[in-house]
Amino acid sequence: MPEKTDVPRSSEEHIDALPESLRKIALTLQQKSNLKPGDMRKLILAAGVTLDDILPWADFNHSAADCYGRKMVYEGTHFEIMVMSWKPEDFSAIHDHGYTQWGCVQVFGPAEHAIFRYAHGQISTLARWQMKPGEVIGVHHDLIHQMGNNTDHPFLSLHIYGESENQQSITGDARVFDIENTTIQRVDGGVFFELPPYRIKSIAPSLPADFPTQLRYLIELAKRLHKRIMSGETQLENRHRTIINWINSPQQQSTFLEFIRLITDKNGHNSNSTAWKVLRWELKVAASFQHKVSPVDYFDQYAELYDAVIGKPCLKEFIHHYLNYVHQNVSPWHTAGNILSLGVGTGLTEEHLIDKFGVSPQRIYGIDISEAMVEVAQQRVAADVGNILELDPEMGMWDTIYSGLNVFHYLPYHQLESAIQKTSSVLHSGGFFIGDFITPDHIRWYPHILVSDDENTISLRQPQLVEEEGIVFQESDIINVQYRSNHFHVHYAGKHRRCLPPLVRIRSYFEKYFSFVEFRDVKTLEIIPEWADSCASTRYFIIARK
Repeated sequence: MPEKTDVPRSSEEHIDALPESLRKIALTLQQKSNLKPGDMRKLILAAGVTLDDILPWADFNHSAADCYGRKMVYEGTHFEIMVMSWKPEDFSAIHDHGYTQWGCVQVFGPAEHAIFRYAHGQISTLARWQMKPGEVIGVHHDLIHQMGNNTDHPFLSLHIYGESENQQSITGDARVFDIENTTIQRVDGGVFFELPPYRIKSIAPSLPADFPTQLRYLIELAKRLHKRIMSGETQLENRHRTIINWINSPQQQSTFLEFIRLITDKNGHNSNSTAWKVLRWELKVAASFQHKVSPVDYFDQYAELYDAVIGKPCLKEFIHHYLNYVHQNVSPWHTAGNILSLGVGTGLTEEHLIDKFGVSPQRIYGIDISEAMVEVAQQRVAADVGNILELDPEMGMWDTIYSGLNVFHYLPYHQLESAIQKTSSVLHSGGFFIGDFITPDHIRWYPHILVSDDENTISLRQPQLVEEEGIVFQESDIINVQYRSNHFHVHYAGKHRRCLPPLVRIRSYFEKYFSFVEFRDVKTLEIIPEWADSCASTRYFIIARK
């Protein structure tokens, strides 16, 4: 909020000089002192304030020490009208509004807004979202919030604060929450990060912040310190480095794990959708921030992450189970002849076939479309970059073909039948295809959190079903967190899709190109009837004979 001593004010006689929309608001408020935030919201929307109306009070040249620009438009006996100016990466500290009892804020750009709860032994983020230009939110005495600009373009916002009785400073005695030091600062001026002592009236102990709130606070503090350093305050470099080290500290691991345990159940599904949404938002911001500050090449880390949270757990939970079934009931793996692995990944399962089932290393060969995966797989088995859709009998025939972790679902959906046909074409007569797939309702099993055995790798996933051209996909929005080399790394992996064809379609394709086809649940090993749409584990494996 603006300083009472350094912000230009409008006197009563200047009310007629205000733009019509602001004049209407001021004249109405002069007559009313007991309002609710909802009343204020209706008033400001009815006034039809435009960007041109508030441009005269823009202040985009504010000091780097100020977290945003602010100017008084009009000061009544019991209300204030102000304009705030937000440059890219401008963010207020977490704060309330002091003596303010009611008010509202209208944004003229995509402002980011967060609200907080100060209760139950901590300060936590209740919600964070990006507002739409023109949107209006109500303000009340108990509101603890934060606003800022996380875009590349500046914008303005209009703020109105009031109370029922005349007060010298409507927004005076505001609380600023210093998350770093677990204190509350009382101020009469700007609710900024790193306020100098002379601008703080008093300091009192505060409740600690939960993991997402503290992480975001540190990131915004680091950004503000960097801006000040760039403006010439080089004495802040050590301070900035300390905050960066805190953000990247491996000590974050215990608090992060503790937080995700609180908001997920034993199956890894989120049990608190509000906290889950906030956590994902703040981790995405952390990923972007870390990438800008110290770019990391995740090329060499992906295979390690894949094995830790997908490869090894899946091998243990169900892949070994059905591989052993095949070994005992269909054909021993060590007599399976030459084996082609489609989508070899990191070669983990193929190495398992060698170590646990006696497959000769000289008889197994893998292909994968990912060069990064192949580089890792080559440390375990013979492998090359290759595409299922380019399989050709003239390039070699095989006795057994294996495909694990639902590789076929990642293929272009309109080429699924072609992929199955090409797979059959490179099998010798009597040869077997063994591979696992997922059911269309796999999302009911799919966890939101995957954690490695050593808890150093955590993958957060937000799955949803989407439809495109009549095809259903399971789309997962993925954030990966790793603790390695004494650093806390966050990487946003983006959205990944896999098609979810019904079992009857998959069955029809295989029956068209194979003489014998059998579907079994990967865990129960029970036969899946031809009429079934799913199975207990939502994963199944196919045994198909050429």
